[in-house]
Amino acid sequence: MAKGGRIDIRHGVICAFILMLATLSLAEGRTGYDIYVTVNDSNNSTSWSRSHFTSVYEFNSESHYKGDGNSSKYIFIKGLDDVSLKENTHTKEGRLKEDSLLSAGSSINSVNIEEVVSDNAERYSVKINESMPSYLMSVEETMYRGDGIYKRSVYKNHDDKMMTNYRAKKFSESSAFLARYRNALIMADIVPDGVDQFVGENYSSVLQFASESDIYSGFKLKSPDRDIEEDYVGSFKISKKVSSEHSFQYTEDDMGGMLNCCPAAYPGLDYSLRAAWSCLCLSALNDSSLAIK
Repeated sequence: MAKGGRIDIRHGVICAFILMLATLSLAEGRTGYDIYVTVNDSNNSTSWSRSHFTSVYEFNSESHYKGDGNSSKYIFIKGLDDVSLKENTHTKEGRLKEDSLLSAGSSINSVNIEEVVSDNAERYSVKINESMPSYLMSVEETMYRGDGIYKRSVYKNHDDKMMTNYRAKKFSESSAFLARYRNALIMADIVPDGVDQFVGENYSSVLQFASESDIYSGFKLKSPDRDIEEDYVGSFKISKKVSSEHSFQYTEDDMGGMLNCCPAAYPGLDYSLRAAWSCLCLSALNDSSLAIK
């Protein structure tokens, strides 16, 4: 490796990160970190970046609707890093009844960043141990009879994305969704000719629904290792439960000693969100009343 290497490290907000945690989380609403690194020598140059921001807040909503006429509803819950819910519902003349519970929240327990720069400035190593938990819960019951309803819901938790889609004149649906993001461990070793990194994240999602539609029903699931798409044209009853769990427990042997910045075994991360709404949702997912009679 050539002598006289140069390392350029830019921390977008990392220098003010502790200050943000202490004084800016409530005022600004979004808190996190942003690291961008470039390592050079006379022959090569490599860049690496990592960022994670979230909004520190809690939101709860309980809604009940019943009536005759036209309606339109748009919901977009975001600001929880990569956890979100988007729903579009439009109805023509008809009778609509809907009951829903919605809860979302995010907090920051801890973020520890350990950085090492070699004496000749030709290697940058970092270990990020973060606990920035967030959750999103939605439980909904909908019934409609009339000239037409269009309903589309998109549920996202990092690399997992689920979607339901309906068009009907006679329609009913019971659904429950819970997404939780717990924590992460990120390690990277950057040299001029490449990057070795490990990214371990703990998060999970579960969606359960039962629906009846007389025109069209659709379901999609997209993730790095799965791609499911279902379309039903006509009168169909559908009952489905889909769950996804991403977890890790890191030890030194898992990476074959590739990352020297972690010489000791890492016991894994398992911090609880302690969210009361999660208990409510888990109870709802096991409640037989969700099934359409």
